[in-house]
Amino acid sequence: MLSFSTCWNSWRHRHAAGMIEEIRSLGFEYCELSFLLTARLFRDIPELVRQGKIKISSLHNYCPPPLESGRKSDRLQGPSLSALDERERSWAVRQTMRTIDAAKDLGAGAVVLHLGKIKLGSLPSKLRTLAESGGRKSRRYQSLKEKILKKRRSRRKPFVGQALKSVRRLAEYGEERKIPLGIETRYSISEFPALDEFGTLLEQISSPFIGYWHDAGHAQVKENLGLEEHEEYLRRYGPRLIGMHIHDVTLSRDHKAPGQGEFDFKRLGEFLKRDTIKVFEIHPPATAEEIKAGVEYVKNL
Repeated sequence: MLSFSTCWNSWRHRHAAGMIEEIRSLGFEYCELSFLLTARLFRDIPELVRQGKIKISSLHNYCPPPLESGRKSDRLQGPSLSALDERERSWAVRQTMRTIDAAKDLGAGAVVLHLGKIKLGSLPSKLRTLAESGGRKSRRYQSLKEKILKKRRSRRKPFVGQALKSVRRLAEYGEERKIPLGIETRYSISEFPALDEFGTLLEQISSPFIGYWHDAGHAQVKENLGLEEHEEYLRRYGPRLIGMHIHDVTLSRDHKAPGQGEFDFKRLGEFLKRDTIKVFEIHPPATAEEIKAGVEYVKNL
């Protein structure tokens, strides 16, 4: 299944019909509803699905947007499923259940999950800035990278525990609704889980409704920054692969249309299955022409 994320064009539309028509004009009959989708746009999606205007491959949590609760959370990504504040974590679980319910109602095949962040201040952005300025092989870069990794390791244990509580409950709920949940590869060194932490989660939660969602761009950014090897994610967690976000990358700048960056998409071929949900997750300023060419490029591989 090939699908396209609404993250590319939802911000330009006041009405869902126009957003969906634009995605269909790219050649897609499926779309993924992004966590950036507004409540207004989401409201009209069920009718468009009923009319046969679009099919929904997946929903990216949180979708619909979280209900207001007064809890402090990330402005874009919403409440954290690994939050140390138990009230925020519980709220995050409840809002994720709303996404699972929406996925069930829309006939979607999966929900994509972010689990949260380990607070590391401004250090990760400093590392990316140093990399982008050509300093990846410098002693300063290696020293800063090790400092960040050490700080992250010292802080991660309670986040793992909170994430396990959340994911166990969501696995039960996903099983009740028959909606698989894919935990996504993250972009930043501060985001959770990292490569080894996926193993901890997936080994302790054996539910067939909890699996791995590979983000090709994020994994390549991690490799470009010298943090983790891209294919190691797929070698370890490929047997539980539910879906994949596809986009191109130049060093740490991702979400480009395929062919507009430096990634060799042939590297993904051996890990993909026929039933893997494949979502092109491309951001502005990619043009419709670049997207169409990129999709054909990947399909021809």
